[in-house]
Amino acid sequence: MLFTHSKNNTMPMPLHPRSIAILITVLTTILMVKSCNKGSEESSSAYQAACQGSPLHSIESRNKALEDGYLINHRFNCIDKESFVAVAKYLAKEKAANTPEAVAQRAQEKAERDAAWDRKLTEERAQRAVESQGVDSSSPNIVLHYINVNTATESELANVIGVGSDTAAQIIEERNKQRFNDWADLVHRVVSLSSAQTAVYASICGLNVDGKSLDGAPPDAEMAAAIYQKQRK
Repeated sequence: MLFTHSKNNTMPMPLHPRSIAILITVLTTILMVKSCNKGSEESSSAYQAACQGSPLHSIESRNKALEDGYLINHRFNCIDKESFVAVAKYLAKEKAANTPEAVAQRAQEKAERDAAWDRKLTEERAQRAVESQGVDSSSPNIVLHYINVNTATESELANVIGVGSDTAAQIIEERNKQRFNDWADLVHRVVSLSSAQTAVYASICGLNVDGKSLDGAPPDAEMAAAIYQKQRK
């Protein structure tokens, strides 16, 4: 039984059962109102627009949110929605950038850039080498013939400007042992083509390995004419 104190009597006075029922009803109502207010706040349009997930009621949950890169909305004590979206986009981008396909694509692009840069340097070196010889107006008209080292006769090879009979003989000798795989194989096995300048000149003048010119030294009739002039001097 519940008791109350009288102003004039120190002895506790029992509460009437009806008073107890009223008190319980009031307390229950207060708790229900608080619960409803909490739920209505989370479901409000302002909360939904500003927050991601439920409110962060503990220090641990707030610290965890900060560690994960989120900002805290101090009005509602929740994870800020804009920061949640930004972190999600960043994580998705990181995941996509590190897939095997993406890594392979970056490696291929780098290899292509490096190859393009190497070709550019080779072209510039070849151009400077030819220009240093001074092409004049009497340069002969050169008709380039594309000569494949794996199929041409010795005579055809010898007629390529920059090759000559000795180099042609070496090419035939090595080819009889085994076909040339590429330019690296060619200049490795044919000593007279091992000089970078000699190989560049031969490629500019039409020599190729199964249709492929030396990187950075494509066939060029005008440059071939300059090389021809140089060799005649």
